[in-house]
Amino acid sequence: MRITWITHYTKLYGANRSMLDLILELRATGAVEPSVIAPDEGPLTEALEAAGIPWAVVPMRPWMSERPYMGGPHHRFMQFWRHRRAARARAATNRGLMPALHARLRAWNTDIVHLNSAAVPLGRAFNRSVGIPVVRHVRELPERQYLLHLDAGRRAYAGALRSADRVIAISGAVREDILRYTGPMDVPVIYNGVLSRARQQDLHGLGRARWGTAAPFTFLLLGLIHPSKGQEEAVEALAILRHRRPEARLLLIGDGNDRALRATIARTGQGEAVELRGFVDDPFPALLGCHALLMCSRNEAMGRVTVEAMACGLPVIGHASGGTLELVEDGRTGLLYPGGASELARRMEALAGDPARAAALGDAGALAARERFSIERYADEVLAIYRAVLSRA
Repeated sequence: MRITWITHYTKLYGANRSMLDLILELRATGAVEPSVIAPDEGPLTEALEAAGIPWAVVPMRPWMSERPYMGGPHHRFMQFWRHRRAARARAATNRGLMPALHARLRAWNTDIVHLNSAAVPLGRAFNRSVGIPVVRHVRELPERQYLLHLDAGRRAYAGALRSADRVIAISGAVREDILRYTGPMDVPVIYNGVLSRARQQDLHGLGRARWGTAAPFTFLLLGLIHPSKGQEEAVEALAILRHRRPEARLLLIGDGNDRALRATIARTGQGEAVELRGFVDDPFPALLGCHALLMCSRNEAMGRVTVEAMACGLPVIGHASGGTLELVEDGRTGLLYPGGASELARRMEALAGDPARAAALGDAGALAARERFSIERYADEVLAIYRAVLSRA
């Protein structure tokens, strides 16, 4: 079967890395001929080119946006109208691209269109006009997780979900969020597969070496620098922890606007203990070299990096919300914390002060990851969705 994926950006963050893993595994089975439509060129299209996967650019703009407001009533009113005009311009651009999009799908003889995110700006009208089954893969809680505004409105978003031939959620938390908009409907949960079982086993073995070194206990937070990701909370918690364990360190990996984060590091006096490394293509050296992962996001949809850390035998301290609750079993495969920096600091102290416990949690997490989050399991479940959709069509 010929599947065309449409994605909303071209960096190799979680959604696109998950899509690429899925595409490669499905192609390896011989059941799927993949192709991809992206909004521009970037690391994703370079990876597709290297893998010999057909791709094309159709420069659609996401239909979800950040809408910051500042100043007094007059300034906020003017900002509202600027946001609204920008959203209308994006929508007009996307409408104008529909003929090119349809032509590309026809040229590839696409059997199923797989929309890789809720942010892909194709709704009810596209689903009805394209004449091809549409699967929408929802990987985020748009309003809750990233504080995004639905430019077309909640009704249009709900219509896009309800009119798709199938909607896949990456966690129970995402499924619940979808149903807030749509009302009752059948939404299967398919957790992202992150690595093959064999690769996970290899990483777990490599990760055990961390416990034999004399390096300072180092916490890792990996992801886009964004208020929703909790980097500033991690710095605040480190400052509390270092009153008792001054040797503790924090490594932050990811790009984004880091002005507020740097200000927090300076205010708390943690400059010597915090390293900002920026974006890295390969996160595994850091995952294998650190001693615990922090997942501070509120309402994380699932958390690919959480599973990658578990696969490496790295214990995870996660905020007790969203999809993290479905990945980390408190006290067995990691630790969960409610509240803010002080609660996080307590969990950090529990692991920094007891490396043997940290290692045991990491081992249990690695076993759970192999059982629940393999690429093989992921591809099998998505392929079953495709076959069911085509049989109905």
